[in-house]
Amino acid sequence: MKKYLSLVFLLGFLGFSVSASADFYAGAGIGGSFNDGSVKTNNVKSDFKNSPIYSVFGGYELPLPLLDIRGEVEYLHARPEVKAGRDRKLDALMVNAIGVIPLVPLIDPYVGVGIGRARFDHTNSFAVQGILGVEYELPALPVTVGGEYRYFKINEATGKVHSPSKYHTNILMLKLKYLF
Repeated sequence: MKKYLSLVFLLGFLGFSVSASADFYAGAGIGGSFNDGSVKTNNVKSDFKNSPIYSVFGGYELPLPLLDIRGEVEYLHARPEVKAGRDRKLDALMVNAIGVIPLVPLIDPYVGVGIGRARFDHTNSFAVQGILGVEYELPALPVTVGGEYRYFKINEATGKVHSPSKYHTNILMLKLKYLF
């Protein structure tokens, strides 16, 4: 039992020491948006098609003994297509709080939440997102690669200029991050 506890302590210490080397970071992501939302045009309801989504982000990681905390600002962009009707445009500026669990050296699972403002279909709205991911720190390089799942939602019906729409989506994203 002592061997297992020693191994867990050693892995935790190594994970903390690896993650403690990074403070500021910046990166980009590309992924797919699997849409659940809908739009109503001329009293005809139409669903959104799946579409690509892009992300640019930057932030700061505060290493702590058991949990690293990140604060980041992120810009999201997508052009969700509608099965019937005019396509939409999404631009969102989000502030994310992320908790990283450095259990294993070089591999960091994380969970987070984000709030922000989104411009969707010519209307500004409040937006929220939940984030769940894992990243791998490349040995000897200040770069990480990762994958994540997100649930993104605009908190109200938007698009009062053209047609009301409800936009909420599941996102799978690949990310590349540079550590300063």
